[in-house]
Amino acid sequence: MSFRYQAGILSAFYNGLKVPNAPTIGTATGGNAQASVAFTAPANTGGSVITSYTVTSSPGGITGTGASSPIVVTGLANGTAYTFTVVATNIYGAGPSSAASNSVTPALAIGDALGGGFYAGQISTTGNGVATHNLVVAPVTSGQNASLLWKNTTSATPGAASVINGPQNTADIVAAGNSTVFPAAHFCNNLVIGGFSDWYFPARNELEVCYYNLKPTTTSNNTSSGTNTNAVPSRGSNYTAGTPAQTSAAAFQSTGAEDFAAVTYWSSTQTSPGNGLRQYFAYGYQLSLSVNASFSVRAIRRVAV
Repeated sequence: MSFRYQAGILSAFYNGLKVPNAPTIGTATGGNAQASVAFTAPANTGGSVITSYTVTSSPGGITGTGASSPIVVTGLANGTAYTFTVVATNIYGAGPSSAASNSVTPALAIGDALGGGFYAGQISTTGNGVATHNLVVAPVTSGQNASLLWKNTTSATPGAASVINGPQNTADIVAAGNSTVFPAAHFCNNLVIGGFSDWYFPARNELEVCYYNLKPTTTSNNTSSGTNTNAVPSRGSNYTAGTPAQTSAAAFQSTGAEDFAAVTYWSSTQTSPGNGLRQYFAYGYQLSLSVNASFSVRAIRRVAV
């Protein structure tokens, strides 16, 4: 055996003794397409300062690197369960892996940034309780919550009767007249936010999902409203006084940066000739009213699940 070969083996062995021990894994916490992984530095750093830590997901082998705990791993798939291990690295190399973390499943949370706006919940266009789309609420900075007429007369409008198909309602209303006649629908239809131009005037059951998940107030709900077969999960009964509660998304609570005002909002659903469906966002009351009136408007868009 040559001297050089023996020296190489000894060098590798020596350096192996100098790499850090394994960190102690902590708790992994899921988020929107990401996870935050906590850990404790090893007591034995190998005689050299630890320069970085690397967290690796299973499955996928997706990594995140940082100088201390916790480390956020991005690029995960929502709905997939992951565990994580951590290794510490010093100038001599990477040490052994920690034990695996607890399992977490990343998922969207109400109020998370999504597609030019904020995640408001899911709908089932078929009404079978299986989600077909995520709803995205437009940001306030784009002129949302403005008070607008549904229509400037009380005459009937062709189409616009769907309680769930806001895109089609909006298309029907826009085709029926200009922005002077139909201010609310044209306002939503003309928006371009975050590079997305498919914003629309929400239908009754879409607007109701926004109220249920993004209710701004702590006011007791009106218990004569609330059924929604297109919500996910489907709801076959009215609100109780305490359900829904004020949203947990801080930005959407009253006086938050993105909150729905505690006022009445129009939906795009025409309930009878000259009347449209509105929802009061302080306590959820739904009522049909003449379209020749001004109430607040908030655009949304859909993202297929």
